[in-house]
Amino acid sequence: MPQKRLQQLVTSISFRIALPSLFTILLFIAAIFYVLLPQLEESFIHRKQEAIKELTETVWSLLESYYEREQSGELTRQDAQQRATARIRNLRYGPEKKDYFWINDMHPRMIMHPYRKDLEGEDISTFQDANGIFPFIEFVRIVKEQESGYVNYMWQWKDDPEKISAKSSYVMAFKPWGWIIGTGMYIDDVEAEIAQIRNKLSLISIGILCIVSILAAYSIRQSMVADRERRAIFMNREQLMESLEQSNTRFRNLLETTSDWIWESDQDGKYTYSSSRVTDMLGFDPEETIGKTLMDIASPRSAAQLADAFEKLLQSKQNIDGFECTCLGKSGQIVVLENNAVPVFSHNGEPELVGYRGIARDITERKIAMEALKKSRDDLHASLEETVSSLASTAENRDPYTAGHQQRVDRLACAIAKNLGLPPEQIEGLHIAALLHDIGKITLPFEYLAKPTSLNKDERAIIRHHPEVGYNILKTIHFPWPVAEIVYQHHEVLDGSGYPRGLTDQDILLEAKILAVADVVEAMSSHRPYRPSLGIEKAMDEIRKGRGVRYHAPSVDSCLYLIQEKKINGNGDDWCPVFY
Repeated sequence: MPQKRLQQLVTSISFRIALPSLFTILLFIAAIFYVLLPQLEESFIHRKQEAIKELTETVWSLLESYYEREQSGELTRQDAQQRATARIRNLRYGPEKKDYFWINDMHPRMIMHPYRKDLEGEDISTFQDANGIFPFIEFVRIVKEQESGYVNYMWQWKDDPEKISAKSSYVMAFKPWGWIIGTGMYIDDVEAEIAQIRNKLSLISIGILCIVSILAAYSIRQSMVADRERRAIFMNREQLMESLEQSNTRFRNLLETTSDWIWESDQDGKYTYSSSRVTDMLGFDPEETIGKTLMDIASPRSAAQLADAFEKLLQSKQNIDGFECTCLGKSGQIVVLENNAVPVFSHNGEPELVGYRGIARDITERKIAMEALKKSRDDLHASLEETVSSLASTAENRDPYTAGHQQRVDRLACAIAKNLGLPPEQIEGLHIAALLHDIGKITLPFEYLAKPTSLNKDERAIIRHHPEVGYNILKTIHFPWPVAEIVYQHHEVLDGSGYPRGLTDQDILLEAKILAVADVVEAMSSHRPYRPSLGIEKAMDEIRKGRGVRYHAPSVDSCLYLIQEKKINGNGDDWCPVFY
């Protein structure tokens, strides 16, 4: 091929490689700065808004609890309002613990502001920020129109009255007392965090861009080098042969210097080639391994355990993948080798196995590290169990009449789940949730829990808040399972007549359905302050009647089977699954 034609071919190939690389870089820049970054910023602001909304709703729930105490006659309105105000005044959150909540009424007058006590009791309808906005008038308008919402205005920076900054607040009406509760986020804080994210993303993008550019340039250059080599092949066959010889030399050097022991064996597993790396691993000279098999250098214990498996691998004529064997070095040192190999077949006539070609890697340190990791995991699991047991004991110390209830429900629920065929990891989550399902009772008045007669309507309403309280206690703990949500749902039933949210079948977690059945059976068959045990038969009748309507049918069937077939023993004082 003429020299000029070859040169034109080289230029054309390089251009075709460079053009896609350039477009890839431009597309990457556009995707980062015009698509991904704006979406991240928008998502970040939305999450911040959702955070202050959830915080306001939490404090609203606090007000509601005091209002319920007022309605029950436990507190006067004045006492209830004073206690609620005192608690909310001291609530803080945020990195510096300076973000706060305030309360004003619909007039508007300031009820409580932790940093502006000078405004408390004052008419704040005329308060105007630097942009001409009357924020408190806006708060009243928002809650009148839609009960809650966001308002943007200028306000002092947290506890610093000298600094004025843009702020976005979420306000929410508490109608029983005609109050407005609110909290907010400072725009400067949000913009600073967004800028930090943008700067980090920019640095990462620049780094990736540089790497991509370098790789593209490298690819182009390697292509040009390859083209020049191909041109040299056409021009000089002798140079090609010399280049092949150099390549073979490099391959041999690589073979001898790699960190893995490279070997070849015959069909019986006897080594026919061994690289020098075996000396570093085991202390043997390559020649000392020739004619031996892996079992010959294995420790006596490993050889006894693995001999049959090794022979089956050889007879299968398949790839050897990750075959681990503990070997003894020449000096008696223990070395764990991971062996990988492919079969080699003859190409003369019918393919016939002639041996294996593979590598052995020293994984001794990895095995030691894995054992340490397993021990660490086991220790962590034990700590989790101890922590959960302590939390469960906290709830039961508040309610001595139901001491042991959570443990009995746990054993029954887990037995049902195992009988249903749930995987062990899912049963583990149910186990944790069952132990904690009544943790919300720690906030209930003791006299309700120990009352020797039936609760009245208001008392039952307060008791029914314990699943939500338990959820709020557990939702910030990062369990590997939805423990908080299971606790939240454990009094929900299929037809929507449960509490606290009235969920129906499709909205209730399977674990919560199982827990509901176990809770009903255990509660009815146990003694309570206001009644003796109703007996296991009445408990079984209750879940039979509610099967498929109130209670999860498979869980009911499983529970009945376990009790009737005596797979689990229970008399109201204990539940002891035979197989759990």
